[in-house]
Amino acid sequence: MIAMIGAILGFLSSVAPLAIQYFSLKENNAQSIRLETLRQQGEREKIAGQVDIANVQADTEQGKHIYDFGSGSSGYKFVDALAVLIRPYITLVFFNFYLLMKAALFIYGVNSGFNLGQLVKLLWDETDSALFGAIIGFWFGNRMIVRGQQMQATIAVMKK
Repeated sequence: MIAMIGAILGFLSSVAPLAIQYFSLKENNAQSIRLETLRQQGEREKIAGQVDIANVQADTEQGKHIYDFGSGSSGYKFVDALAVLIRPYITLVFFNFYLLMKAALFIYGVNSGFNLGQLVKLLWDETDSALFGAIIGFWFGNRMIVRGQQMQATIAVMKK
């Protein structure tokens, strides 16, 4: 009996340090994994910040470049005035043409006896909605779209 107790105690005395070493190693590995995960997350955030900075710099350069072509003077007042006037003129001509077409459709609809629901469908369809959305988007939405794309790029980098 004493021999058996001695054998068991001898076995436990040799296994106990191994068990303690195993649990210590397991905890050290778990800690290393947590630290590596945090390091990788920090790298992703760093890269996301760099992507944001690059996007802002690219937007700034693009904004400068878009208007650089018309910023210089040609030396001829008539040419400079024409260059400044051409885009607003084309916009006004097409907008007035659009209004004229809508007025003609309204007159046609009224003379044809269309009711209000039919007139609305005749005067404002999906094409008009798309055109209106494009114009509003051009004048007011470009920054929101660009910022949305930047946020998506940042989120994509963060998820990796």
